Amino acid sequence: MVLDQQVTGRHVVVLGGGGFIGANLCNRLYALGAHVTAVDTVFPSWRRPDVMCRRADLTSLAETVRAIVGAELVFHLAADMGGVGYFHSNADLGASLVNGQITLNVAQAVEAHETPTTFYASSACAYPVELQQTPGEAPALSEDLIGHGTPDALYGAEKLHGLRIMGKVPGARVGVLHTVFGPLQEHEGRRMKFPAAVATKALAARSSGTLELWGDGSQLRSYLHVDDAVDRIITIATADRYDGPVNVGAAGPVTCREIAELCLDIVGADADIVTNPAEPTGVLARDCSNARYDDLYGPGPQRSYRAGFESFISWLDRL
Repeated sequence: MVLDQQVTGRHVVVLGGGGFIGANLCNRLYALGAHVTAVDTVFPSWRRPDVMCRRADLTSLAETVRAIVGAELVFHLAADMGGVGYFHSNADLGASLVNGQITLNVAQAVEAHETPTTFYASSACAYPVELQQTPGEAPALSEDLIGHGTPDALYGAEKLHGLRIMGKVPGARVGVLHTVFGPLQEHEGRRMKFPAAVATKALAARSSGTLELWGDGSQLRSYLHVDDAVDRIITIATADRYDGPVNVGAAGPVTCREIAELCLDIVGADADIVTNPAEPTGVLARDCSNARYDDLYGPGPQRSYRAGFESFISWLDRL
């Protein structure tokens, strides 16, 4: 599918446009010729997208309505986000309450104003954790498994609820986002996700000589570069075909230690990898099935892990 033919000239609103994936999505849509408005509470100077930016509190239904009125296409990526250290803490309740309120407001607003198409970003945390706890065995999670077990923390439970709510909204489409990484990602504090944490630690290891991994390093995950993720998101939102929630992720799991070794090799650091089993790790093994995406839209973009982390580390090193 030629993406510019799907979005050129269209009025698009990106809720959460000041966030990592949202800002990258805004810039991509703008490059494709869309008229884009980014909506968020905060737009960090280092991540501000090159489009019209509007501040709004999406926990308010009235502000949510004002944000989406007149839009032909709405992308709902607004969420209180963080990595495993953030959600395995007392932040989980507050974040889940906020995220749930925002999604309810978006559902009411786009239904009442008959927005032609709305994309909702759910999460792989909605998948059953029971399937992801066998060391060394990463199941390729497919969309038919959603709802058949316990989601990952309150955050995952809310993302499952949001998926179900938005799935009933006319014109809404759902993407189930797995681990996405790349430029503009949060790279400081406990909100960091693993790709940003390991990449920044690799850069620091050039002088420190060590890189710490949480857990024992054997946890399995797959990682999709943000440029590939936003192209998949746009495809799901604008294609003629849609048949329920679709994964947005990379196929092919690797261990956290393997990613750490890759990052150290990219930065040229001769460093020791040390493990910290006292810190949270999340589920032990996860992979992403792209069978539904490939069947509907053909094989999606998925650059190699080396190419993806080279891009990310190059961006981090310039900050």
